[in-house]
Amino acid sequence: MIRRSRRFVFLLFVGLYLLQSQSIEAQNASSSPYSRFGIGDLQFNGFSRNTAMGGITQGLQHPFCLNLGNPASYSSLGLTTYEVGVNLSLYELETSTLKQQGHTTSLGYFAFGFPVKAKKWGLGFGLLPYSNIGYSINDTRTNILNTREVHTYKGSGGLNQFFFTNGISLAKNFSAGLTVSYLFGVLNQDRTVEFDDATFFNTHVSNSTAVGWFHFNLGLQYAFDSLRISPSDSILMIDRQISLDEDSLHKVKTLSKSNKDTLLQPDFGSKITALQSAIEASKDMRSKVIDRKKKGDWGLTMGFTIAPSASLRARNSTLVYNWKYYAGTQILIRDTVVNNSGQKGKIKLPLNLGFGFAAHKGNQWLFGADLSLQNWKEYSAFDQTDSLSDSWRVSAGAQFVPSDRALKSYLKVMQYRLGVHYAQTFLNLNQTQLNEMGVSMGIGFPIRRAGTTVQLSAEGGSRGTTDQNLIREKYVRITLGFTLNDRWFLKQKFD
Repeated sequence: MIRRSRRFVFLLFVGLYLLQSQSIEAQNASSSPYSRFGIGDLQFNGFSRNTAMGGITQGLQHPFCLNLGNPASYSSLGLTTYEVGVNLSLYELETSTLKQQGHTTSLGYFAFGFPVKAKKWGLGFGLLPYSNIGYSINDTRTNILNTREVHTYKGSGGLNQFFFTNGISLAKNFSAGLTVSYLFGVLNQDRTVEFDDATFFNTHVSNSTAVGWFHFNLGLQYAFDSLRISPSDSILMIDRQISLDEDSLHKVKTLSKSNKDTLLQPDFGSKITALQSAIEASKDMRSKVIDRKKKGDWGLTMGFTIAPSASLRARNSTLVYNWKYYAGTQILIRDTVVNNSGQKGKIKLPLNLGFGFAAHKGNQWLFGADLSLQNWKEYSAFDQTDSLSDSWRVSAGAQFVPSDRALKSYLKVMQYRLGVHYAQTFLNLNQTQLNEMGVSMGIGFPIRRAGTTVQLSAEGGSRGTTDQNLIREKYVRITLGFTLNDRWFLKQKFD
């Protein structure tokens, strides 16, 4: 019954997400004036668990969680896993004289992954936003004729990402993965100029770009732990002693069987008993050493990803016309200045490189850091560049679980997360490149018998500045996610 309910919840989120993606203009997940540049506000390529740890992804791998940031991590999957999430964003826009507040909500992501061969080869697919456009700006000016004119800028839409991921272990501790994504969506941008003087005709410019093409991301991971690197000297010595005692025991037993002298049999018996006792004592000591080793066990995973530059196929439609009001609110269109429909072109996305690591001590402590680089100077749309610069981002995060095996205290099995990030964004306006910084935290609430973990994260930060007539954005982003585990593809032995 529990397994059926988990599948129902997952399929429900899939259906809701697909319904949302069919009507991109109906809901904007962004309300930033900066989303008018490039392809809009780039969305984080990860889940609630990653967000809570500052956005780290490169070195993370887990048998019961998905990590889209590095496709090589899918090789570690042990169970069928699916992730779903919803987002709530609170924001404040601030200039040197004005402030504006608001909020947006949206379905965040869904993803599905399963092991073809447990902890060796994993596959997955899913859907999540790649970029969002959502802004409405009014700018009032006085022209050279001393006439007031209002410039209005509006944008909506964005790109979605449907992806297929394959991760496989190529050698001991080394894995590789590939994510093939299909980016699709519509980017809408409108501009209007209205005059107070009724004798002037107003102008409206509508631009719509439909995008759809493939994008790739290759990932590598190398993982090792303390036991694999160098077993402790004590364990090696104990194993050597056990081997010597077992060899001696075999020889004594052989001699005892071949020797018919009854006077020597008691001596053989006592030697056999002594050797057996020594072997058992050595094995018991070895077990205790390994237990101590596991309690202090540590591991390290290095990660690397590269997403090559991509040229997305696009079709652009532009409509420009002059108009004015009559009878109060009615619109009279004078003439159509431009009406181009279905102009073919390409949008060039930049190269993206990612590096990072994650270190852990057993299942209790986890710490990681990432660095990502993108050359947005190479961005172009229909052979036109934008005011973008190369960008980079540094992230660091940690997770702490007091005791994942505690039975009496639920607080001890909860997963506590904390993270920070700092980025130099691709936005370069008024000779100022905008920076972004933020802190995040989160909690994982495991539901043991249901095979589910509720992932709650909150991220607060700011982007931009009020200098040079620019805008500072302050935001709080809350993500509620669910990580569900199941055994969809394993044959039941008992009914």
